[in-house]
Amino acid sequence: MGMLANRLLKNKKKLAKWAAKQGIECYRIYQQDIPEYPLIVDLYGDCAVVWANRRKRDETDAEVQAFLGEVRSEITTALDLAPGKLFLKQRHPGGQYRRQDEEPHWLTVREGGLLFKVNLSNYHDTGLFLDHRPTRRYVRERAQDRRVLNLFCYTGSFTVYAAAAGAKSTTSVDLSKRYLDWLDDNLTLNRFSGEHYLVQADVRLWLERAAERGLSYDIIICDPPTFSNSKRTEELFDVVRDHSELLNAALFLLRPGGFMIFSTNKRGFALDSDIARRWKCLDITAATTDPDFAGRVHHQAWLISANRISGKANVD
Repeated sequence: MGMLANRLLKNKKKLAKWAAKQGIECYRIYQQDIPEYPLIVDLYGDCAVVWANRRKRDETDAEVQAFLGEVRSEITTALDLAPGKLFLKQRHPGGQYRRQDEEPHWLTVREGGLLFKVNLSNYHDTGLFLDHRPTRRYVRERAQDRRVLNLFCYTGSFTVYAAAAGAKSTTSVDLSKRYLDWLDDNLTLNRFSGEHYLVQADVRLWLERAAERGLSYDIIICDPPTFSNSKRTEELFDVVRDHSELLNAALFLLRPGGFMIFSTNKRGFALDSDIARRWKCLDITAATTDPDFAGRVHHQAWLISANRISGKANVD
């Protein structure tokens, strides 16, 4: 058994009891721990999803395939995976992860007593961002009888958690119909009904219309992409350049006593001083990081409110 396999066994042993106690089926067990193995490995039930980076720019195709063969063998052995349970995604030049299989591999997983539909094979992301597990818990603990707005909602895991808490209503906005259909499936999986509104729209344009209509919310979740150049909108979005305007527009809809959670995975990101000056902002990055992501920079998060926020952030 090689160096990679030994590290995977060590990490899984360290995290498995914690995950079982928390009712977590999906968690990260490896993130480029060993320089010679630039990989990310996540467990989804009895399956493993692996993201592989190139080790060097001038690596030949033969060298890449030999390395990936070694990776498959080490991971399958260490995690005792059955055939067909390992899903490997290879990063190509330009920073993109291309589809690895023509057919999706759908799986229903459990987190916090809730069910989520994930796709392990086709695309870079599976449909459930594991690093935001604590942030979802924070929303669930505070969403009862409150109006929740989920911007750039993706497959709607925050919406599902808010619904589980007994939110008065949820509104989920995303430009992608595919993601909104996926969110609808997640709500159906958990047998949630009621005032759950799914809106296909460009978030920034929708915020303008919402302000004109006088809409308001108690909790707003805003986790935008780092960069977006969708063919369905003429406007490009860059989180560094555009987040101040975006957040001010969203916070205009915030009801007295409410709060926003803003998050980004852009490395080196700094919150605009205008936001920090106009609103009360508390960095909750450390408080929204579970043990499987400890020591690994993945997202930054802030709790933003019109009211003064003081003391240590606690999202347990």
